[in-house]
Amino acid sequence: MSGTTTGRGRTAGAARLLAVLTALLSALTATVLSWGFPASPAAAATDPAVITLDTLSPALPTAGTDLLVAGEVTNTGRQELRNVEVRLRLSDTRLNSRAELAAVAEGLTTSRDGEVVVSRSLPDLAAGESTRFDLTRPTDELDALTGFGVYVLGVEVLASRNTGFGRVAIVRTQLPWVPAQQDFRPTGFTWLWPVVSRPTRLADGSFADDSLAGEMEAGGRLSRLVAAGDGLQQGAAVTWAVDPELLDEAADMADGYDVRAPDGSLVPGGGTALAARWLEQLRTATSGRPVLALPYSDPDLTAVMRAGLTGDVARSRELGESTLRARLSEAAPVADTAWPVDGYVNRETLATLRRSGVTTVVLDGRAVPTEIDLSYTPSGRAHVPSRAGRLAGVLGEPGLADLLRRRGTDPLLGAQRFLAETAMITSELPSTGTARTIVVTPPRRWDPDQAYLDRLVEVTTQAPWAAPVGLGDLVASEPPEVDREPLQYPAEQRQLELPASYLSALEGMHTSINVFSGILTDRTQLVPELNRSVLQLESTWWRGRETRSNRLKTERDYLADLRGLVRVQPGNFTFSSRRGTIPLTVANGLEQEVVVALRLVPQTPRLRIEPVESITIGPQTKLQVEVPATAVASGPVLVEATLHTQGGVVYGLPVLLRITITQYGTVAIYITVAAAAVLFLTAGFRVLRRVLGTRLES
Repeated sequence: MSGTTTGRGRTAGAARLLAVLTALLSALTATVLSWGFPASPAAAATDPAVITLDTLSPALPTAGTDLLVAGEVTNTGRQELRNVEVRLRLSDTRLNSRAELAAVAEGLTTSRDGEVVVSRSLPDLAAGESTRFDLTRPTDELDALTGFGVYVLGVEVLASRNTGFGRVAIVRTQLPWVPAQQDFRPTGFTWLWPVVSRPTRLADGSFADDSLAGEMEAGGRLSRLVAAGDGLQQGAAVTWAVDPELLDEAADMADGYDVRAPDGSLVPGGGTALAARWLEQLRTATSGRPVLALPYSDPDLTAVMRAGLTGDVARSRELGESTLRARLSEAAPVADTAWPVDGYVNRETLATLRRSGVTTVVLDGRAVPTEIDLSYTPSGRAHVPSRAGRLAGVLGEPGLADLLRRRGTDPLLGAQRFLAETAMITSELPSTGTARTIVVTPPRRWDPDQAYLDRLVEVTTQAPWAAPVGLGDLVASEPPEVDREPLQYPAEQRQLELPASYLSALEGMHTSINVFSGILTDRTQLVPELNRSVLQLESTWWRGRETRSNRLKTERDYLADLRGLVRVQPGNFTFSSRRGTIPLTVANGLEQEVVVALRLVPQTPRLRIEPVESITIGPQTKLQVEVPATAVASGPVLVEATLHTQGGVVYGLPVLLRITITQYGTVAIYITVAAAAVLFLTAGFRVLRRVLGTRLES
């Protein structure tokens, strides 16, 4: 009994001790957090200071160089920061995996902060005040930098506040390190470099806005991309992926163009010289280089196929390839290759592409995921089966694609993270070399900062862990022995597609264009621009943008106006004979000759109208047509007049004509004459009886 009592007492005592320790630990944690130590990324967002790095030099630190980290500290809190100190920390060892790298970058772990390698005092900072700093240390003095790999580099700021002295901010980045004696073989890397914008040219040849001029000017998005792509290909394998519709727009702008103002009027565009210079810049950069022609205007392939617009898929590919040959004649076209938006396509669309001659498809690696999780990053090459035959799959590395898409607000840190990832990929399997090739696929309409691009190009072209492997060489190679699942098309991709109702309206536009072309004698005019306008409306640019409805209305109104230029003019006519003609006027306001057939259908049987043969009307001409008709009875008649194409399809809405018949028809004349004769004979008989009666009386 006593033993049991003693055991219970010990248990109770241990429980009380544990409660006391827990309370002390909680208090200590609260105190530490009050000093500014972030417990999580969310807490870090409320730090009383912000560190901005703008220098990390050299881009590729090596033995015998000085590591320089510089930037600015800003007091974003309400209290003064005193005894301010900035420190540079370096992890003791290199990171072990890309997952660990991600955890450090996202602030999910602090165990890799390492030792302080250099520190410096800064002046006190009042609320809102900033000061610059720089930290330098020879790499030969950094004992942690040993083998090839990625190390964690951190910059922290400590200061005194009312709550005590402690950390008020920290920024972590990654430092790839290559020792003097390289013990690895570089991994193969190949880039697809997209040059794509938004469709701004309208079917009438004007431009909806002048946004392209801004993208093509020095420092503009398209100008930055071409310059960076040209620099990147000096040391890396780059395949340009160009929207040929953008080339057409640039060429039109270079020849002079008009922009539609908000009030609907046309004003001269301001980017003629910019477009000419940019197009020449692109031609120089792509001369002799591999260029993949995206389908014209980069249509939403899967959505377009789902809507039954199969012909547009083939048309956009053919037009894209021919436009690329015409506009970038010195480039080396990449044939029979498709790159659907975001690297995703459903099975039906993939089979259609295969039937149309596509033999290689660029996909996101997640579209054909590996059957098991791998401890390394696999090569971006696979066989992709379809119902129409197998395709060579080029698989963009998902992690790198996501980093390029979401690079963060700090250009230097974003670029450094991307470069560290590429170094980590090589460190996973340091001896495989270019037998493993990684595919880098930036987003379609990529808009990186200049500082980000500069850093990316500078390090990528010099990185000893990356070797250039051309897209053609990758396609010609055999895929690694990695089992992959069947092609997947995620639900979120389905939700991003252009809506069915919108595409149904585009199908209606195609029908209207076909009817319009049925009356033209020269279908090389107007029709190609109208068909291109539909392809532009199918562009991936319109995904998620409600403004597509405004653009659709603009193009539909223009098509309706064109069709309305060929019409029957309404009128009122008087038909004053049993047989005769009705003089109708058919107007052609187009700049070319048209051929139409005229049909008149009376709404009552008082009038019979003979069919009219096809008539040819010259450009900008009004032609009077004499339509033979026969009156059956007098009175008003409504006649429905319609134009038809040569194929018999109704063209335009019917026009109502009002015709008044003032003469009798044949049957009516006979009846009238007979009635008059009867009246005449009756009257004569009465007169005769009166005469005879008078004589008898006398």
